[in-house]
Amino acid sequence: MKSTKTTIILGISLLLGGISITPTLGQTLEDALRYSQYNATGSARIMGIGRSQFAIGGDVSNISGNPAGLGFFRKSEFSFTPSYGNWKSTSSFMDQPQEDNTGNFALPNISIVMAKVKDPLNQDAWRGHSFGISFNRISNFNNTFGYFSTIGSPTSLLDYYASDYNRYGDPAIGDPAGLPLDVGLVVNDGGTFYPSDFTYNPNDDGSPNYDNPIAPFQDELIENEGNLSQITFAYGGNYKNKLFIGGSLGITSINYTSRKVFNEEFIDQDGNNSLYYSLAENLYHSGAGVNLNLGVIYKPIDQINIGASFSSPTWARYDEEFDSDIFAEFYDLNGNPESEDEAFSDIYMSSINLTTPMKLSGGVAFFINKNGFITADVDYLNYSSMNLSSSDYRLDAANENIDNTLGNVLNYRIGGEWRINMFRLRAGTALYGDPYKDSALDRSKTQFTGGAGVKLANMYVDLGIVHSQFDSFYTSYPGAELTTIDNSNTQGLLTLGFNF
Repeated sequence: MKSTKTTIILGISLLLGGISITPTLGQTLEDALRYSQYNATGSARIMGIGRSQFAIGGDVSNISGNPAGLGFFRKSEFSFTPSYGNWKSTSSFMDQPQEDNTGNFALPNISIVMAKVKDPLNQDAWRGHSFGISFNRISNFNNTFGYFSTIGSPTSLLDYYASDYNRYGDPAIGDPAGLPLDVGLVVNDGGTFYPSDFTYNPNDDGSPNYDNPIAPFQDELIENEGNLSQITFAYGGNYKNKLFIGGSLGITSINYTSRKVFNEEFIDQDGNNSLYYSLAENLYHSGAGVNLNLGVIYKPIDQINIGASFSSPTWARYDEEFDSDIFAEFYDLNGNPESEDEAFSDIYMSSINLTTPMKLSGGVAFFINKNGFITADVDYLNYSSMNLSSSDYRLDAANENIDNTLGNVLNYRIGGEWRINMFRLRAGTALYGDPYKDSALDRSKTQFTGGAGVKLANMYVDLGIVHSQFDSFYTSYPGAELTTIDNSNTQGLLTLGFNF
């Protein structure tokens, strides 16, 4: 086993969740962004109003959102929220579509709030306080996407490898970057590296025509699993029913697995198989982090809440394991199998420290007597402030890439609730900004939400639905054709809450 970092890794992903055949600075940027992008989460009630929550009190979502809202609780409360989500990815590669679906059952929120409210005859200015604990799934990484081609690609991954070897030399034995050399897909001829003769169309005498390379058919499948979760301990107080303040400590957990399989098939001008190979890679991340959150909600009049929250960076550390394997099959001039070979890399292990951006959030809520409310939030984050470090290798280039590639983001959310006796109807929408700056590719995310609920004396039942839409972009290696992925994610949540 090695404890250093390979310099070439499969797949250049232009969205979250991919690792690639590219220098590590591209990989580490994507890893940092995957664990840093903010998604408002919470109960089915909050999810149903566009996830807008920073001016709303008295909901278990306050524990991980704006802890000042805990000061609104008059009773203790326990709730849990099971959910089911379906992530649909429609990829387009060289105008050829492929559709993948990933379903996932989860328990994204479990919360308990212990409230203590003073007697109305007590004249103390501090009217009450609450302590809350919650488990919250912040991000879901379970998705599958890929592409295929019935059109020959103008480039091959082996061209990229040969060029990289000519520039940097032979990789170390066991390095994933050296697998094509190990099975003869790239050859060393007099100190210069070339793709195998099997990647060229044959001349009439059967020799390779180096002026006529075969355009390979390509396909790839990327399967990601995991989540970013947080256990939060929060406290909130109520001052004269006008000012509510709170704070929280969050402990995050990182779990992520990615498997990618890239295939190329070379069929010569006579329609005979010449070469087929499959390159697979496995990536594992596991880690933890900690963050702090401070919040305030002020009621200038009974009909209006104004909220604000400061979330510190998350200081995280995660361990990484990476390995790769390759299989190649060679054919004779008549398209019959001639030989095959396979190779396996060492397992590369390292530990990485990550500092995510801080977040500033604000919100306002307007209450329509006791009939309902309308609320809106805005977040500010600077993703270029993310920072990476490791005792195993230098990450200065990766941090420079983050600073040059990512920028400031504003997220917007708006939603409302209407009350009809014990029943509640909800709707909302949200827009999460693109963290990449100066890019012609739009990665912003739009969400549409809705929900309904029933409020009883000592319990409540809420249903929420969130539909998210966003585009992502992927290339398997530098110079490869761009794959565009249209993502559609629909999640249904059911919250059961009990007062005591």
